[in-house]
Amino acid sequence: MKQASTSTIPNPRPRKPTVSAWDQPGTANPDYQSVFLDMRRQWNEAIADHIARERTWKRVAFLSLGIALVCAGGMAYLGAQSKLVPYVVEVDKLGASLAIQRADSATKVDARIIRAQLAAWVTQVRSLYQDAGAERTNLSNAYAMVRRTDAAYNALNDYFSKHDPFERAKTEGVSVEISTVLPISENTWQVQWTETVHSSKGELLSTTPMQANLTVAIQPPHEESILLKNPTGVYITHFNWSPRL
Repeated sequence: MKQASTSTIPNPRPRKPTVSAWDQPGTANPDYQSVFLDMRRQWNEAIADHIARERTWKRVAFLSLGIALVCAGGMAYLGAQSKLVPYVVEVDKLGASLAIQRADSATKVDARIIRAQLAAWVTQVRSLYQDAGAERTNLSNAYAMVRRTDAAYNALNDYFSKHDPFERAKTEGVSVEISTVLPISENTWQVQWTETVHSSKGELLSTTPMQANLTVAIQPPHEESILLKNPTGVYITHFNWSPRL
């Protein structure tokens, strides 16, 4: 009887990882430190490449977002601009048009307007109302025609500090009658008027002829708050007054 033959199955050999340091021919005992360094270098290269790609798309995304915001802001600004052009039409008493001009462009102020503004300013500064509310409105309108940077502002403050209108109004009042407003030069005008002082009971105290030299400057208003107070942009930069002989 034949005895069954037995065969020994050899144990499978472990597969070594695919590392360049092990695959080099003739390497019997590989340097494990070199293998580790090689693997770390490959890992670092892969991570560095990933980080570089991530930074690139982030830069592109932020740049695109910035361009989109600028475009949106520009569109909003253009959309907010007025597309209407206002015009001023001067007509005669029959309604026929005499002159047409754009209202949004600054032009030279007519001499008649300057004359009226100066007459009103002298009346506001030199008049004295016994009604405190009316006097306060008068002063507000007068200061609307002087700028803080001009000498006229300091001179007006000095005058009212020496002649307090509210204290004077307790005992007297002053009325002003403008006689003439004439130009002396391109920017300087002479105003003549008569001041009448009366007591709080209405008794006549004095009548004095006066004159003043006023230097003006034109500055068209660009803000609504200034436009409501001084729409013509006529400002007094210097002034002096005295009794007329």
